[in-house]
Amino acid sequence: MTGTESMTVAEYAAYERAMGAKVLEAGGTWWRQVRPFFYRPLIPFQGLDPDMVHPPRAARWGGFQHVVGEPARANSCITFLLFRRSNAYRLESLEKKRRWEVRTALKHFQVQRLLEPEPLARDGHAVYLEFRQRTGYRYRADREAPERFAAWAAEVVRTPKVLVWGAFEAGVLQAVAVGVPVERTLFYSTFFARERALKLHAASLMLHTARAHAAVCGWAEVYTGLRKHGREVGVDEFYLQRGCEAVSLPARYRLNPLIESGLRLLMPRYMERITGCLGRGKEGSESLACAAFDGGTEV
Repeated sequence: MTGTESMTVAEYAAYERAMGAKVLEAGGTWWRQVRPFFYRPLIPFQGLDPDMVHPPRAARWGGFQHVVGEPARANSCITFLLFRRSNAYRLESLEKKRRWEVRTALKHFQVQRLLEPEPLARDGHAVYLEFRQRTGYRYRADREAPERFAAWAAEVVRTPKVLVWGAFEAGVLQAVAVGVPVERTLFYSTFFARERALKLHAASLMLHTARAHAAVCGWAEVYTGLRKHGREVGVDEFYLQRGCEAVSLPARYRLNPLIESGLRLLMPRYMERITGCLGRGKEGSESLACAAFDGGTEV
């Protein structure tokens, strides 16, 4: 693979399943379970006609949510983080401080695309463990086991069309990023690094690498996830400070009536996340980028 090919949605569904996500097809749409019995489309910003939606059967016990094309049909909203017009990206388009970060990182790191799993499986595990211990990151705790991490490394590197980049300092792996191109969108799906690498702006360098690759390939946008909340909001600030846009789209949710009543009564903040009404703080810095994301399934 040359690194310029994109996955179909069906290929992406197969990849996410291999990564451990609960993904299934229903009514002509691929869905991801983001909470027990609660689903969203695998392509989260995909707009669906509410009259034509046929969610997974298990959703009757929980619920589902999707973007709609007509705001009048919405009862909620979902906010996505997108670098739009990616094919026009150039390093020179960043503000002065962000250009300096990338150029400073380039003095310390050599970024290579990983085509064999061995460097990631051998050296990446220590980086991953430091990342988890530093951030308290909880998703996929099973990968703390060396054999589980090695299995993940082999799967992700050998999957056609997936882009895995490593940042090396004096030949030692210090940071890892994964991009998954699906149709015309690059899903910037995983990033983790050592603390020293973050201080030397490896997060800015790896993001630049992904955006520059998307520009060369002519992909329309780079997707970095849903708008976050709580202690992870600083991750969003890292991207927003570098040209990312928080794009809110009208959405429609449907919940089991008993579940919805329980959430409104006992977990109102969780309900606010679903409706899209949750307020957010402004704290954040590049150091929080270490808590970025690893294909997580937060609502």
